[in-house]
Amino acid sequence: MSKIRVFSFNIWTDNCQGTGPRRFSSRSKLILDEFLPYEPDLIGFQETQPPQRQWLIDNFTDFEVCGIGRDRDLLGESNVVLYRKSRFDLVFLETFWLSDTPRIPGSRFSTDQSDCPRICTCTTLRERESGKCLRHYNTHLDHVGAFAQAQGISLILNRIASDYAENPLPIVLTGDFNVTPDSLVYKSVVTFGGCGAPLADATADVGGTYHGFKKDWPGSKIDYVFTTLPFDPSKSFAAKNERDGLTFSDHYPVCADLEF
Repeated sequence: MSKIRVFSFNIWTDNCQGTGPRRFSSRSKLILDEFLPYEPDLIGFQETQPPQRQWLIDNFTDFEVCGIGRDRDLLGESNVVLYRKSRFDLVFLETFWLSDTPRIPGSRFSTDQSDCPRICTCTTLRERESGKCLRHYNTHLDHVGAFAQAQGISLILNRIASDYAENPLPIVLTGDFNVTPDSLVYKSVVTFGGCGAPLADATADVGGTYHGFKKDWPGSKIDYVFTTLPFDPSKSFAAKNERDGLTFSDHYPVCADLEF
């Protein structure tokens, strides 16, 4: 077996920061200087606006950037999946909307959801050296409606089950789920039985992940790496790098080392 280092990273949308000191242009150098040295193989990003997506393309040059925006015009925020090009090849890529009409761009649930469409980016990746494949799903559940969260994760899990029934591959599921481990959404993931093995929380011992730049708050755990692959929980961590009072984002990136 070989190690795959996986991150889930809510990069914080650049739309709501104006010209403040925490704007993306102030944090981007920290990300390059101190996040890339963690040597990830797979990254599930959330809240990437088109300029941030282009920044990833321009600066994460060892990676392929996969995914489209959530709006009707396929722009807006995206949940891009990045994979290391020297290690993996892309076999399949799709984005679907968390709605009653998942193939319609910009669609959303009609009740109990924010104004934000929500999406899931799906990739199938083949490891070049071994020829083995895995599936990586990356999402960002709604931040307002419990119904939308529950329906959204149900849609994702049903898709995982359908894909697994067609071709049983190992699963990686990353994202900002906007729920804590005591939630029904979390429990529905870790008790899911549709992919041959439990979808275990590889970041269960990481602690708080959303901190909102509050130094006196331990944070709320809402970011996860779930997987059917073996992992060593002692190797999982949240990247809490700080420089000049800045962190990578209002979320800590969370990491898990998986055995593939």
